[in-house]
Amino acid sequence: MALLLRVVTKPKWAKPDWMKTDDIPADALTDLRSDENKLSVWSVEPDQSDLDSALIAVASGREHLDKLDYALLDEQVLPALAIEYAKSEGDSPYLAAKSTMHRDLIRLTVRKVARLAEEMMPLERVRVSEKEIKLKLLEALRGGMLDRARIKQKLLADLEPPRS
Repeated sequence: MALLLRVVTKPKWAKPDWMKTDDIPADALTDLRSDENKLSVWSVEPDQSDLDSALIAVASGREHLDKLDYALLDEQVLPALAIEYAKSEGDSPYLAAKSTMHRDLIRLTVRKVARLAEEMMPLERVRVSEKEIKLKLLEALRGGMLDRARIKQKLLADLEPPRS
């Protein structure tokens, strides 16, 4: 079964000193903000051989260049949480990945999102530096893997600053 990559904000998942060990910071829920009761995730092979593709897919759809924090959730936990998912077209200039790797967690409720947060709390949250993201994006751009016309102008300017 696949792993599901969800972009997070690493500091929001850090437990404050005053919090009980079995609880979750409320700020973490902002990383699980749904739209139309759906949550966007990217499918990654268990051996993570396509992790870079998922990172490029996410980062290339952003407004500007920045670090990227993520967590990988095992797809196998979804049935126990009563969470369904469906393949969907992701919003990314990375054409190859958006049609094959993108998923939406669907029919979400407050309880399901809370259970998802509980499942995600012990997971490792990984940070990819802005420098690493830039290198990955430039390689994909130069390799023709990204649809230049779909990359936001601010991000494109961050990747390819105007020459003086």
